[in-house]
Amino acid sequence: MTSVLVTGAGGFLGSALVNDLLESGYDVRALVRHPGSSSYPKSVEMIVGDIRDPHCAKQASAGCDAVVHLAGQAHALDDDHVSDQDYQSINVDGTKHLLDGAVAGGVRTFIFASSVKVFGETTTGSVDESAPPAPQSPYARSKWMAEQLVASYGKGGSLATLSLRLPLVYGPTEKGNLYRMIAAIDRGKFPPLPPVQAVRSMLHVKNFVLAVRAVLQSDRFLKPMYVATDAKPYSITEVYDLLRRGLGLPPPLSRVPLWALSVGGQCGDIVQALLRKTAPLSSTTLEKLIGQAWYSPEALIRDKGYQPGYTFEDAVPELIRHYRSSLS
Repeated sequence: MTSVLVTGAGGFLGSALVNDLLESGYDVRALVRHPGSSSYPKSVEMIVGDIRDPHCAKQASAGCDAVVHLAGQAHALDDDHVSDQDYQSINVDGTKHLLDGAVAGGVRTFIFASSVKVFGETTTGSVDESAPPAPQSPYARSKWMAEQLVASYGKGGSLATLSLRLPLVYGPTEKGNLYRMIAAIDRGKFPPLPPVQAVRSMLHVKNFVLAVRAVLQSDRFLKPMYVATDAKPYSITEVYDLLRRGLGLPPPLSRVPLWALSVGGQCGDIVQALLRKTAPLSSTTLEKLIGQAWYSPEALIRDKGYQPGYTFEDAVPELIRHYRSSLS
């Protein structure tokens, strides 16, 4: 039976993965930062610690066959609220501590959760693993630096390493942009979006778990990095309309034209410059909203048998149920 260490096991992705691995017959060790942050069966070995502590990282990895490294400093909407040192010490240095611990502990497989933001903020057409890195934010740069570390430890040694570049991962959670979008639509505070042709890739949390399992079942990696997304990308207009329908709201009578959103973004830029406060809408947030960010999972499907069977349409009822239950 394979034993797996999951870091970041107290988070949304970590808890989903731990529960799935248990059901699939793996022995699971869970590394969390705070005691009581997760409730798992007694069969899960719990370790409370911080990946910034080399001793903790070494202790956590000892005796495991594989490490799935999910812990990290998450991307912030406003990177000014997170210091470059935080990204460095957690996402880069913490990853190195875990890699050192994995080598010392005889771990065979190391999987690192990276981000498609390493490619940049937007794409022209569909992008795959052959696209050059173009990280634009401190968060993205820290993920790219960590990826390079992970790849270097996988060269010529007994440790097989792989980075999975992930887009927005969605599912039943109160965290993240999608939950905020649902709440804003429900409260009438999200403008009816105009038709937008550009599409964005996302990843259902259940597809994320399927991707990790597909990789864990492999004994060697053909690439240092794979993209993991849902099979189908969506435009932000499609996402808006599906969520609105899921909330039981009628179709909008009219939609805000794109030029009006652009003007609103420019006004937000001025507000941010004058008041040094984050505006609800800026040119940057508008680009992230309506810009294209389309990534192909075909290599992971072809090489590792990844089968992304869940779609955003499938998830909408569950997303809405979770949102409503969080209000009570």
